[in-house]
Amino acid sequence: WNQGHFWATSLFDLGLTIRLGHIPGGPPCFYSQKSRGHFIVIHTNGIHTLNVEFCACGLSLEPRNQLLHIQWYPASPLDPQTAVTFACLRQFQHFNCLGKIPAFEYYRGLETMTKSRLRKNPPDRYKAFLRCIFQWRHLKMCKRGARGHAASGITGMALGELAIDCPACPQFGKNLPMTCMNAPPHLAHVCFLYTLFLALDANFRLRNRMVSNHYKSLTLGDGWAYLVPCAEYEDHILKYVGQDEMSSCSGFAAMFLANLKNVKGLRVSGVGGCICARHRVWQGNGIGDLQKGERYCNMDFIFWAAIRGNDYLCIAVSYDISCQWSRNFWSRMDDLDPSIKVKYGDGRIMFMIPKFHLRAHKSACHMKYSFNYAPGVGQTHGETVEEGWSQSNKAAAQTKEMGPGTRAMTLDDIFGFANWQTIENLGMLNPLPV
Repeated sequence: WNQGHFWATSLFDLGLTIRLGHIPGGPPCFYSQKSRGHFIVIHTNGIHTLNVEFCACGLSLEPRNQLLHIQWYPASPLDPQTAVTFACLRQFQHFNCLGKIPAFEYYRGLETMTKSRLRKNPPDRYKAFLRCIFQWRHLKMCKRGARGHAASGITGMALGELAIDCPACPQFGKNLPMTCMNAPPHLAHVCFLYTLFLALDANFRLRNRMVSNHYKSLTLGDGWAYLVPCAEYEDHILKYVGQDEMSSCSGFAAMFLANLKNVKGLRVSGVGGCICARHRVWQGNGIGDLQKGERYCNMDFIFWAAIRGNDYLCIAVSYDISCQWSRNFWSRMDDLDPSIKVKYGDGRIMFMIPKFHLRAHKSACHMKYSFNYAPGVGQTHGETVEEGWSQSNKAAAQTKEMGPGTRAMTLDDIFGFANWQTIENLGMLNPLPV
């Protein structure tokens, strides 16, 4: 209040000082040391300039640890001058995963709130905010994977371990006894009980431009969640540089030609995905980039990465071009992993075409690959992967311009959030009458 009217000011101008003590919530330290320059805090209601004094006595922790104790995430581990509150990081993560709001738009909103209050532009800390978000995604994923309680810590992570598994799908040793592995696979009722239903598909909306590189944009935890391990995947793809895209029958020809257009300047022309065909849960290591259309080498590796390390009695694979993909499937698997043929080579993998896509195929495909004539599949339609794409495609605009590491972390977070939502609401889809 100044001369009869309100005057824009801030807590910094009013002399507010945040003093950090030895113990969170304890008394401030008398041997405090001021931060070098003005300290910037990014919160849910704007960007704030504050005076911060760190504890500097013999009992003090590192400044970054003192900030973490009050739930401020430091933008730098050494001499931090900027921090983002945990509340702000949580809010952005939810907005980004659910509403697909880009970090740039979210930060612009914080700038607008700050500018409307102080009538001046706040300090630019956009890059620091991006750095905190990048690390926050990784740490939260490891925390939810209980790596803090593991004896091997974060270094003992296995591929795909941070992916959320479908609790309703057959998992021997978890929700099924190991003795079920000896059951005969040709019985319809056994297939219905113990078959893993997967759906494969390619998505040409999640493209990525050729910006940055793997050296400048690193991936934290490569292959630990939903995306395939980058190095192993690239080594496999390099063996099939000259391989053409899969041919298709009937009405899919025009669609495949359209997917090959407008790929100039793109590092990734789309992604291939593997999802639970019954419960819409993305599989660990079941997402991979497509470099040039929908090729056998890409989809073979994605399918193999999604099922390796696990044992299943039967697998029913729904794929809109199963009539093409199933040809020479076992010979290609021999080149990739001969153990797949040993496990599933005696008719334990069924190749199906989802019901909506089946109508565009030739009549010869209708009986051989139709869910309507397959034993033990119930009313499975195989189109759940399209439901999953409808959610992730909203992030296409923001991930198209990202570097490879940032894009991988963002997609892992989005697919993980989708799985968490699906599993959380799994028991509410068809509630029993009271």
